[in-house]
Amino acid sequence: MVGPAIFRSLCLVFLLATNVVALVWPTPNPAFQQGRSAKDFIQPTASGILKSGLFGCVRNGGSRFHEGIDLFPLKRDRTGEAADPVYSILPGRVVHVSGIAGHSSYGRYVVVEHDAEKPVFLTLYSHLSRIAEGVAPGSRVKSGTILGIMGRSAAGYTIPKSRAHLHFEIAFQLTDDFQDWYDRQAFKEPNRHGNWNGMNLVGIDPLAFYEAMHGRKEGGMNAHLKALPVVARIRVFTGKTPNFVTRHPALVTRSFQEAAVTAWDIAFTKYGLPVQWTPRFADEGLTGRAGDVQVLAYQQRLLEGQSCKRVLDMGASGPRISRGTLDDLKKLFGFR
Repeated sequence: MVGPAIFRSLCLVFLLATNVVALVWPTPNPAFQQGRSAKDFIQPTASGILKSGLFGCVRNGGSRFHEGIDLFPLKRDRTGEAADPVYSILPGRVVHVSGIAGHSSYGRYVVVEHDAEKPVFLTLYSHLSRIAEGVAPGSRVKSGTILGIMGRSAAGYTIPKSRAHLHFEIAFQLTDDFQDWYDRQAFKEPNRHGNWNGMNLVGIDPLAFYEAMHGRKEGGMNAHLKALPVVARIRVFTGKTPNFVTRHPALVTRSFQEAAVTAWDIAFTKYGLPVQWTPRFADEGLTGRAGDVQVLAYQQRLLEGQSCKRVLDMGASGPRISRGTLDDLKKLFGFR
C-alpha cells in the first residue's frame, strides 16, 4: 500500500453511491493536486507536443485518437528505468491482468472494475514494467493499492527509456459477448484479453474527470456523465436488452421490465460513449423494422469540429452513422 504521507497528498474526496472514499491519482506525482500545469505530469509522444499525451484526437495532426492520458515518472532506478509505483485510483476488483508484454500494444496491463459506483466503470493501467504480487483477477483493491511499477512494455513498437510512462484510461465495457464479435472479424491474432480487450472499451477523458472531482463540481461518475455534451441520438429497433443496459441501469431513463420494448433511443458523447438509454414501447407506435437504425438528432457544429472517432460522419446529404459507431452497435446488440 502507498504510505500515509504520500497518500494524503494524492487524495481527493469521491462521493460514491453509498459512501465517501478517497480518489487517488494513479502515480506519486502530486502536480495535478497542487494545481500545476499539465506539462508537470503529462508525457508527450516523440513529437514533444504536450497535447499528444492527453485524451482525444491529439495525435498525427488530430487524425489519431488517444484513449487515455500518459503520465511520466518522478523516480528512476540506477539504469534509468522508470520506478514509480502505480496505484488503483478507487476501491474495486481486479478483472484482468495481462502479464506478457508481447500480447498487447498496452504491454503489461491491469484492469480494475469499480463496482461500488453507479454506474460501474473500469480503470486501465498499462505499459507496466511489472505487476505487483497478489494483483490477480478477482482480487480486491483499495484506493492507493499498488498495482505495479511504471514502465515501457508494449507489443509491436518500442517505448524508449526517456518516454517510459503510465497509460491510464477510465472506460466502460461495451458487451459481455465480445468474443462473439471478435470471432466474426478477420483478425490474425487471437483475443487474449477476453472482454477487457481495448476494442471492447469506450472511455471518457480521465483528466476532465479528475478536474470535475477536484473542483467538487459533481458528485460522482453518474453526475459527471450527465454533464458531458451529447453529440448524437440514435434509435435502434430491437426488443433485445443489451448487457450494457443490465450492467449500467443508472443510465436508463425509465423502467422497462414489464413493457414490450421495440427500440432504444441512445445518446452518445463526442467519442462514442452511450450515456443515456431510453426504452421505447410497442404502444408508442414507432415506425421501423427490427435491426433498423435511425439518426434522431445531432450537434452539427460539434461533429464538424471533430477530426477523428466521430459518432456520425457529416456528408453533403446529411449525417451518416460512422463505421466505428456501427461496429459498437454490433457489439452492444449482437448484430451481425
